[in-house]
Amino acid sequence: MNAEERDPLLVAIKKMYSELDPPPAGLTERVLVALAVDDLDLEYELLTMVHRSQQLAGVRSGDDQKLVMEFTAPGVTVMLRISPVDAGHRRIDGWVTRTADAKADAPELTASLWQEHGTHTAPVGAHGRFEFGSIPHGLTRLDLAADNDSAFRTTLFEI
Repeated sequence: MNAEERDPLLVAIKKMYSELDPPPAGLTERVLVALAVDDLDLEYELLTMVHRSQQLAGVRSGDDQKLVMEFTAPGVTVMLRISPVDAGHRRIDGWVTRTADAKADAPELTASLWQEHGTHTAPVGAHGRFEFGSIPHGLTRLDLAADNDSAFRTTLFEI
């Protein structure tokens, strides 16, 4: 049984739209390119991190352990790279990417790290990057907020 025998009405609707309002030439290719470009910021940062970590191989002591964490929610992805500063402190480099619909008219974000010791804040740059230079180790939670309105919150994690 072909499509015309199964549902002749849908075949007629498809034919009508194909004749009266055909899709623009190259639409499929442009959509695929747009989807691929949407994740380029994150891919570039990941490639840069890998390149930097290879450059520094052998420079630091063998007990330095870096941790990369990723948190996702509808419309937003947060990636954190956690590296030791000394025995009791960690450096956190973070990147936020938002989907195109979440970026539209999106206010600037502030990143806040909550710990029992207190809260640390840092602005999120235009390209989604933020950093905390020296944070005490312990249970931590990351909040992203815009105009004192929480937009994103992670679960507790150990640094």
